[in-house]
This record gives sequence, structure tokens and C-alpha cells, in this order.
Amino acid sequence: MLLRNLAMLFMPWALLILLLSILLYERLLDSRLAPLLRDQQASITEGLGVLNRRLSSVRGNLLFLTQQPLLAQMLERGGEAQRRQLVELFTEFSASTRDYDQIRWLDELGQERVRVDLRDQTIYQVPAGELQNKADRYYFTESMQLPAGGFYLSRFDLNQEGGIIEQPFKPMLRAAMPVFDSAGQGRGVVVLNYLGSILLDRLKQVASAYGDTLSLVDHEGFWMLTDDSADAWGFMLGKPGATLSSRYPQSWTRMSEVSSGHFSDGAGIWSFAHFDPALSADNEEGAKGIVGGWLLVSLLPQDSVRGMERRTLWLVLLFVGLMLVAGLAVVLRLSQAEGARDRARRGLERRGEELALSNGELQNTLEQLQRTQGALIQAEKLSSLGVLVAGVAHELNTPIGAASVAASTLQKSDEQLRQALQGGLQRSLLERFMQRNAEGLEIVLDNLARMAQLTRAFKQLASDRASTERRQFDLVELMHEVMLVFAPRLKQVPHRVSLELPESLMLDSYPGPVGQILQNLIENALLHAFQVGMHGVITVRADFDSLQRWCRVEVEDNGCGMSEDVLARIFDPFFTTRRGQGGTGLGLHITHQLAVDILGAKLQVNSQPGQGTQFLLWLPLA
Repeated sequence: MLLRNLAMLFMPWALLILLLSILLYERLLDSRLAPLLRDQQASITEGLGVLNRRLSSVRGNLLFLTQQPLLAQMLERGGEAQRRQLVELFTEFSASTRDYDQIRWLDELGQERVRVDLRDQTIYQVPAGELQNKADRYYFTESMQLPAGGFYLSRFDLNQEGGIIEQPFKPMLRAAMPVFDSAGQGRGVVVLNYLGSILLDRLKQVASAYGDTLSLVDHEGFWMLTDDSADAWGFMLGKPGATLSSRYPQSWTRMSEVSSGHFSDGAGIWSFAHFDPALSADNEEGAKGIVGGWLLVSLLPQDSVRGMERRTLWLVLLFVGLMLVAGLAVVLRLSQAEGARDRARRGLERRGEELALSNGELQNTLEQLQRTQGALIQAEKLSSLGVLVAGVAHELNTPIGAASVAASTLQKSDEQLRQALQGGLQRSLLERFMQRNAEGLEIVLDNLARMAQLTRAFKQLASDRASTERRQFDLVELMHEVMLVFAPRLKQVPHRVSLELPESLMLDSYPGPVGQILQNLIENALLHAFQVGMHGVITVRADFDSLQRWCRVEVEDNGCGMSEDVLARIFDPFFTTRRGQGGTGLGLHITHQLAVDILGAKLQVNSQPGQGTQFLLWLPLA
């Protein structure tokens, strides 16, 4: 009997478990790899944005300098006074950007006429006696052949002084643009030596934010950014074999065939995208001088993938073992049950009571399980309900308490009146009772109205947050509903929120995202604007513009303000000044996305250190 059950029940069960284990292994492995692949792709996308923005900034700066009136005056007059003014302009520009190792103007003969260096974070104006002739340099000869508005980029390499690579390494990208006088004659070029370490450090920050590693590779496969610094800049350091193309030839071939994508091979899981600096920087015609493009690469090593595969396999094997043991136990149990049934058939009369008792116990167990299941479902419902009730009860506690006290006072006054009626009612006592009764009823009615208002507000706020439906709503009423969320917290901090709002301000929009934006801006001010010991004030204002087409919402605090560096990155994802202290770096990023992408609004921020911060939100009325 046992062998028959093993053949008929256990073997099909074992085959089914093995088939399910294969599917389970693939699903588990995919679920573990999916977040890593998303982070890979996100870091590649963000890295491409960094490259494009940086090179756009370089070209924009070149355009700015070549179109300066001081440079035009220098080209026309060529006097020493004009040269000194141009030196001061380049100095101020270098101090404001601090992105360029050198800023130079070379005349049509290749002679440096103006040069400003950034040495150890100090601006140095090179004297006329130290200026050099660069007529034989490749970037001068190629830039002089460009038409007006032409843009030149050199290869990304290490800076050299006197033919020797500068130590420590200083990655450099040279950009140039020709200048012309009023007669259209070429009068030299403006050259910017961009500090490549700024670009590489920003790529490292992007990779670190996603827990990833990024590599930047040139058209020949040489690394410009990699985890192993010994492999970087091989074409400059006499290491022809230190290339991605020689170390991973098959992977390099696959990445060379398409512009972007991801794949896996013996090295691991690759995610990559080609970037052409000649076509970036808002330059549709392309920059001259660049040879080939760059490749932004992220690699999840095969060792990491195999480790994840081993851990997943052990989990699946554990599952298979448990299920096989369970199946074997069931088969044994069935075999035992069949033997028991055979014995029961042979002694049916003798075992009838025992079988009835066993069935009763099983029925009781089933009923108990059903009751337990129902209790667990009810407990889960009550738990979810309790979270909502707790929030509502916190705000309703004050009006309920006030109404209860007023009702208790009315009850005592009623008892005093009844006692006075038995002993002789005085006019003064009756008037005092009527006055107290009127005051008490007014308190009860006011607090009941307050409770009704709070209940409607919580109901509307929950409905808006649970959906993204468009409807007409009053922004002022929505703002008061948002303040209900902050009421418990404002009681615990020395700060306050001041509302300067009109009586009504109707919008045809999405109240859920609007309320989330207002809540995020106030929450951001409470978390970041005020230092310990400050008594801050957050002011919220709203009004129409002059044409009645936009609604202007202002959230302003009198806190410590922000520096220019922080202000420039405030909407970047994962950027926060309170890392490890409750800040995630996503609040203002999400706020900006809600405002721009969903509401079609404009979000601006103004701030200076020590002078507070002002957020301006421009919402379309419809």
C-alpha cells in the first residue's frame, strides 16, 4: 500500500515541486536583480544628464565671454586700458565659476594677450611678461579655422606642463571659440581649460546615490573614470592594454553595435549608453576637434550575480526540501489512514464510536480555525480603522472636551434651579440660570459645529489624497484642511504658521497634489529652516495675478536660509542637508515633479543665508 501511494501520489507531487522550483528560482532571482538593474539604468540616465549639462555650461560660458562688449572694444582699440578691463572681467568670471583652470584670449598670431589661472583655489592674473605664444598648439590652429559661432572641444586628457603630466593628475577638457572684429576678420580665440575633476566627481556622486559604479570610457576604450585608478588614463600613462576593449573584447563589441542598452555575459550584467560630446551642449552642428564619443558604463560583476544566484538557489532548495518532506508526510499519513480504514472496515462496530469522536474533534478544529480566521480579518479591519480614528480623535478631543464641560455645567445649573424651585425661586437666581444656560448652549453648539467642520475637513482631505480627480475647489478651504494635519505637531514646537489668505480662491485643478505640495513646503520649513532655540514663523500667502489667469502661492519662513550651493541643488533627488537626521532628499524633488509635471505649475525659490527662504508657486486657475 505504501509503495502504491508513493508511485501514484508522491512521484507526481515531487515532479510538480521540481517544476515549481524552477519557476520559483527564476522569479526570485529576477525580483532580486530588478532593483539593481533599475539603479543601474537610473545612474546611467542621471550620468548622461550630468555630462550634457556640464558641456552645455562650458559652451554657454564661451558664448558669454566671446560676446562681451569689453572684448569687442579690445579688438577694435587694443589699448592697455582695455586689456586691463578684460583681465578684470576674466578674473570676475573665474571667481564666480571656479570651473576653469585657465581662461585665455589668444590673438590671431597665437600670442596670449589675456590669461587668468586658478591656482590652489586662488585667482592669478598672469603678467604680460609671462604670457606665451601658443601658435603651434593644436587647439589654436583648429579653432582659428572655425567660422563665427564655431565651437571646439579637445580630447579629455591629463594636463601637461612642459611636456610632463602634472602631479597630482589634473583631468582637463579644452574648449575654444574664435572671435572676429567688426570687419569680420579673425582676431584669435577664447580658450577655457575646464577642470575635468568636477565632471568626474559629479558622476561619482550620481553612482554613490544609487549604490552603483559608473565608468567613463573614450572612443578607444580607455578609462577616464573607473573604480581602479590604476586603469585610468592609459593612453597618457603608456598603458595601451588598460582598456575596456582589450579586457572585455566581446562586451566592447556588443556595446559598440547600439547606442544604449543592457545585457549579461561572462563578466556580469552591463548597462551602457553612448554620449557624443560633439553633439551635446545644445550644439546641433557639433563641436570641432573631438575624436569619437564617450561611453558611460555600469557593470554588476559576475561574482555578485553568482553570489545572488547561490543564495536564491539555497532558498529554493530549502523550499523544495520542505515541500518534499511535507508530501512524504502526507503520503505516509494517507497510507496510515488507509490502513486504519481497512482495520475500521474489519471492526466497524467496535470502532464506530472512536470514528465519531475523531470526526467531532476535526469539526471542532475546523470551526475554531474559521472563527480564528474571521477574528483575524476583523482585527485587521479594526486596526486600519483605529489609525484613522486616532487621527480624527486627536483633533476632535478639544471641542468634545469643551462641549462636555459646558453640558456638565448646564446639568449642575439645572439641579440648582430644581432645588431653588422647591424652596422658593428668586428672580436673580432665575436670571443667572438663564444667562448660564444661554452661554452653555452657545459653547455646546459652537463646539458641535467645530466637530462637524473637522469631520468634513478630514473626510474631504482623505478623499483628495486617495484620488487624483480634477474638480473645482477652494484653495483657502484646502489650506485650512492641510493645517489640520500640522495641528498636533505645531503644539510640540516653538514655531507657528501664519495664514494671510483671501476669503475665497477657487481653482479648477487637482486638490490632492496641491495639498501635498503645500504640506511638503511647510514640512520642509519645519525640518530645515530653523535652528535649535529659534521661534520661527512660516507665512503662507495666496492671491491672483493681475490678469486673473494664475494663482500665486507663497510659503515664506524667517529661518537660517540657504547658501548658493545648496540652493542650486535643492530640487535634485536624494540631496539633503539633514542626511541621517530624518531627511531623505526626496521631499522637494517630489514637490517639484507634482507642481511641474501634474499641475503644469511653476515653482521658484529665493533664499540667502540668514534671511530666510521663500517658495513661490504659480498655479493655473484651470
